Amino acid sequence: MHKLIKLLLLAITFLLGSHSEALSALQDTVSQQTDTTVIIGSSQIDIIQADTVNIDTARIDTTANLAPVDQGTSQSLSEIENLISVGVVLAIIIALILTYFLNRFIVVVLENLSERFTSYRLGIKRMVPVVRLVIWTFSIYVIIAGIINPPMSTIITVLASVGIAVGFAAQDILKNIFGGFIIIMDRPFQVGDKIEVAEHYGEVVSIGLRSSRIVTPDDSLVTIPNSELMNKAVSNTNSSALDCQVVAEIFLPMDVDVDEAKRIAYRAAVSSRYVYLQKPIAIIALNEVHEQNFVLKLRVKAYVLDIRYEFPFKSDMTELILSELKKHDMIPNQKHIDKS
Repeated sequence: MHKLIKLLLLAITFLLGSHSEALSALQDTVSQQTDTTVIIGSSQIDIIQADTVNIDTARIDTTANLAPVDQGTSQSLSEIENLISVGVVLAIIIALILTYFLNRFIVVVLENLSERFTSYRLGIKRMVPVVRLVIWTFSIYVIIAGIINPPMSTIITVLASVGIAVGFAAQDILKNIFGGFIIIMDRPFQVGDKIEVAEHYGEVVSIGLRSSRIVTPDDSLVTIPNSELMNKAVSNTNSSALDCQVVAEIFLPMDVDVDEAKRIAYRAAVSSRYVYLQKPIAIIALNEVHEQNFVLKLRVKAYVLDIRYEFPFKSDMTELILSELKKHDMIPNQKHIDKS
């Protein structure tokens, strides 16, 4: 645009008479225009060449960036192949089998020792859940750190994935496992204790991560989930002691001599071969209504030597007390009761 204006000015000057000056100026202008065009053309060529070099450099950089990605992918695949190789799987299976048999062997040894040394029976049996937990924990550590030996990033990724999957799919199992840990650590009851949960009463024979087992007086094995044990009230009879309190109840007519009946009940409890004399014996007399009749109920509370003799001791006390009361004619005859 500026060039056109200059050419117009030169033309006007030429018309006014300054021909020579106009011609020289016109030549200078044309030569500058040609030089400018040449310069501009060369600069455009340089710019085009520079853009071509930049494009080639970008292609080289892109290829260089893609190469590490492909290399990292192949490296990850090779690591995964090493983690799930046949040798690693066989080693894991062998380690689990050895752990299982080692665990069984140690449990059997501890149970035999507990039955052989009765004074330390409860203490030895209470070691079983802790020993099992330690063995399996050490085995899992050896499998992960020694056999698989994965990178830390892989461990974190797997643990996160497994945690999410297990959290949604196995909530009840996780509750039982956490309940097992709490029972082992907090110890509201231990192996060998007599506990009562809901309608079940018996001796605790095992405490696992998922459930605990008790043996009832009828020799039935009851398996109770640990989550249920944590959410319900648990009555512990002996609280980790070898002895426990046993209560026998005797119903007598209201006209009986209460003091004499209490003395007979005390002598019967002391005479039992199962009684633990280092703890007190208590005799409590209560007035109750039984089948629309007022009766005297004697509660004889004594301790047994071993919790396994709880029911034989209760039966023994009841038999001794009733036999002594009959000898002293303190229990009315059945025929007399029927006539009345």
